[in-house]
Amino acid sequence: MFKRLMIILLLVCLGPMAAYAASWTLNTWARSGGGTIVVRGGTPQTSANGSVFKSYTTSQAFTVTVNPNTGYIVSQVNYNNVITTSPTQTSYTVQGPTAQLVYANFSPLPLTVTASVSIPGGSVSPTSLTGIIYGAKLTTARTFTFTPSPATYNVASITGVPAGATVSTALPAAVNTPVTVTLPVGFTFTSDIALYGTFSGPPIAKTGTPQVVIPGTPTTLDGSSSIGAISSYTWTQTAGPGFPLTRVIADNTPGATVTFTPTVVGTYTFKLTVTGGSTATTTVNVTDSYVEVARAQCYNCHSAAGIGVTSNVFGNWSTSGHKSKAVMCAKCHVGADTGGHPSLITGGSVSESTFDFAPTHGTGNFCVTCHAPTIITEFAASKHSIVAGTASCSFCHVSGVHNPSADCTNCHKAGNTLGLPWPPTGYTFHSSFTDGSVCKMCHTLHNPKVLSFGGSCK
Repeated sequence: MFKRLMIILLLVCLGPMAAYAASWTLNTWARSGGGTIVVRGGTPQTSANGSVFKSYTTSQAFTVTVNPNTGYIVSQVNYNNVITTSPTQTSYTVQGPTAQLVYANFSPLPLTVTASVSIPGGSVSPTSLTGIIYGAKLTTARTFTFTPSPATYNVASITGVPAGATVSTALPAAVNTPVTVTLPVGFTFTSDIALYGTFSGPPIAKTGTPQVVIPGTPTTLDGSSSIGAISSYTWTQTAGPGFPLTRVIADNTPGATVTFTPTVVGTYTFKLTVTGGSTATTTVNVTDSYVEVARAQCYNCHSAAGIGVTSNVFGNWSTSGHKSKAVMCAKCHVGADTGGHPSLITGGSVSESTFDFAPTHGTGNFCVTCHAPTIITEFAASKHSIVAGTASCSFCHVSGVHNPSADCTNCHKAGNTLGLPWPPTGYTFHSSFTDGSVCKMCHTLHNPKVLSFGGSCK
């Protein structure tokens, strides 16, 4: 009897302690407006509820759900002191016996407002509004203006105009008449807006900019930038060397593009006619001056944009052996002559000392894309590589890749600063050679101890 009484008393005393040990708390808090937190499928908590604490004794896990309102996103969640910004997760599992917490912040959904047009035929301004969020109201009217260009065109249609916005005139509009779409004061943003304007008008021929090429260069006349619904393109030569007896294309040659290869120096003129009779002219200046071609194709535009001016790219190239051998810009800057900007080889893609490609642009040496690969191994085996050190190729080719010319007599001359005996001991006949170009009569230049006719020097 006594033992039974002691057991009952022990259970009575331990019962509350056991229940207390299994109790744990959950702290939930919707820290901003724009959404709710739901615990175990219960009543949604809003920011008006503040920080909510509840105690549980269940050992089972359950779910806390974070729900943004329409037009809002979950901007941040603190889940058991781990903070995630812009989370994709909306459901969080909580389970005792340790304390748990789930806090959530909400923010209005960012919206995009853009305006674009069919090209060619006109333009629109502005092309976007920035900083727009769901529920924002305009305090100042915003207007988008669609302007036809050329003057023979009109605004045919504008899609994406939201309810509440106004269009200045019925569409299609009159020729050469700008059309505005206005979002009035008080307009409320509830979704993305994408205005898109189309234009219509008669076909207009366009031929692009004049070209400058050297003889023997395949040259393309391009009318593909012409405006409108065009079903026919015809080209006719109107002037040129030997014209009209000599023509590089036949009259009324069809096609949006036409290619020919001029062989005679002079200025050629061509006329493009498109559907409806609109015409445009262009010229091709054929010259044997590589400098003039490079200036027209690259330098004029680059100079105006301030590209390569301080490093004197054009000046270095125009005085180089590359120029004299007709190595034009696009030979190295592949694609630059067809509008490929930036090309495969750009500033920073080749080491200024070794002429190797930078690691991000491939492997290998820039020079051997044209020159014999043996120049690398020949140089490495020569005394030049020891003297050059980390300067490597640029030790001799001091003007860099745009003018890699080098002269042996820059170093191999009387009074040189490198301590080279001049003339070399036992070879006094060298003193009569003062022009570096004659060195290659005997020496292979990247390892000059190897003679071009066999054998080697000291």
